[in-house]
Amino acid sequence: MKIAYAQLLEVVQGHFVALGLRVEHARAMAEVLLEAELEGNAGHGLSRIPQYTHQLRAGGLNARPAMRLEHTRPSVALLHADGAPGPVAGLFAVQVLAKLAKEQGSASVAVRNAGHSGVLSAYVGRLAHTGLVGLAFANTPPALHPGPVLGTNPLALGAPAEPEPVVIDTSVAVVARGKVMGAARRGEPIPEGWAVDKEGRPTTDARAALEGSLLPIGGGKGFALAVLVEVLAGTLAGAVLSPELPLPWAPPEQAAKPGLLLVAFDPAAFGEGYRGRVAQMVGALEAAGARIPGARRAALRERAMREGVEVGEALQVELGKLGLNVQGGVA
Repeated sequence: MKIAYAQLLEVVQGHFVALGLRVEHARAMAEVLLEAELEGNAGHGLSRIPQYTHQLRAGGLNARPAMRLEHTRPSVALLHADGAPGPVAGLFAVQVLAKLAKEQGSASVAVRNAGHSGVLSAYVGRLAHTGLVGLAFANTPPALHPGPVLGTNPLALGAPAEPEPVVIDTSVAVVARGKVMGAARRGEPIPEGWAVDKEGRPTTDARAALEGSLLPIGGGKGFALAVLVEVLAGTLAGAVLSPELPLPWAPPEQAAKPGLLLVAFDPAAFGEGYRGRVAQMVGALEAAGARIPGARRAALRERAMREGVEVGEALQVELGKLGLNVQGGVA
């Protein structure tokens, strides 16, 4: 069933208000979740509402955080999030960062003690739309082979360009753990090459994969990128390492509080010519037949805004049990 974006936004925002969030914080939750859904990243979209709901009800996330911003240098700030849901802290950090980067030329904001931030594209994309080049790094609970010790540790880039920003949002694993969790819930197998079981043997069993570990992209190169993100988001920004983070299926009162590092650059601080060089790069890639990162997301978002957001029957039932009525208002 396809449902109009405006209705979903109202329903999801209302749900989080009912859980105790301030209206502006509930709006942030709804925007980030629906942005993922619109852009084809369902694993970070509406399907995350049960997880966040249980964590808020159990006290694993703070519905009324007293977030505190600490400026340690003119272009560096720490956001002490007081257990806020990740999207609440993340969008606030973007606002702070955009102002700092335009004042200083470049800036960084580290987010500490906030929940799962969701899609990093939501943050770097907003920075790009303000004319800034944005970077984001987040560490996550252990998932990556070998070990697991490190998480899938996503990283993202948003860069102003025409007609849409260049947006890269990827993790260092072959697949996001959310997709494996979804397959496990449905009792479906996963493709070969995604994961190994706890004995280190290749597996297509989703449950065995969750007990084991996910394979990094490009073997050792992907693992090295996981270390890079762990240093930036874990040791530097979050002051918490992946092995210290509770797994996604831990009791909701033990919600993980990973580190998130947001960095932004004002192209104007680097002289003239940015727009021309980006246009030249995009043109060369298109001439070579390459897909520009972010173009697919933008096309899916535009289509969903026009035709409605597809919400499957099973998800409707699951959300209904939480009090969300998403069965009416077909687009």
